Order: sequence, then structure tokens, then C-alpha cells
Amino acid sequence: MRSLQTSGLVCAAGIATSLTNSGQQWDFPNGWAPLQHMIVEGLARSKLIEARSMAKEIAERWIRTNYVAYKKTGAMHEKYDVEKCGESGGGGEYVVQTGFGWSNGVVLAFLEEFGWPRDQSIDCIS
Repeated sequence: MRSLQTSGLVCAAGIATSLTNSGQQWDFPNGWAPLQHMIVEGLARSKLIEARSMAKEIAERWIRTNYVAYKKTGAMHEKYDVEKCGESGGGGEYVVQTGFGWSNGVVLAFLEEFGWPRDQSIDCIS
């Protein structure tokens, strides 16, 4: 948990896949749903209260960015820009794909695990 906190990978809208900004799809500033899910689930299963709190915070960031991007574009995306809430990712050999099942599934898993308080805004935090 502490390594993740100091790694530079945890960003405003999720966890970056790497710290290398190469312009490729698997690099910064892109974040992918399966990576978010694996890290959040690992933290959530920890017996440490701080780890579960970090898991919830990362999940909320990911839910927000997916929701805001969906409201803007009408679609879920395969990857997101973890520096900018509500923005799809980029780079790689092809145009960003929409309607991605793993993005849908991870958001649903996070909502099932943590819920979303009715009085909490789901829009990006500025």
C-alpha cells in the first residue's frame, strides 16, 4: 500500500498503467479497468483499515471518470486518461474502442463493493 501511495501511479482519475509517457496505449497517462480492479480488490481484501480506505478512494475516482466520460460521449471506453477525470485514454495503434465490457464490469463491481452515497456528487472534483 505504501509503495503504491509513493509510486506516482495513483492519479486524479485512477491508477496509471506505467510512468512512461511513450504515446503507446499501455503507458502513461492511460489507465485500464482490469488494473484498477486487481489493485482495488487486493487493497479491499487487506485487513488494514487504511488499505480498504485507499481501495474505496481509487474505486470512487474510477467510477467518476467512467460516469463523466459516459455522460459526455454516451459510451464506455476501453481506457481512460487518469490525469483528467472524464477523458478517454489514447495512444497505440488504433482509435480508442467504445462499449468495452471490462469497463462496464469493473464499474459495476466497484459499485457492488462500495456503493455510492446518494448525497455524494458523482461529477469530477475540481
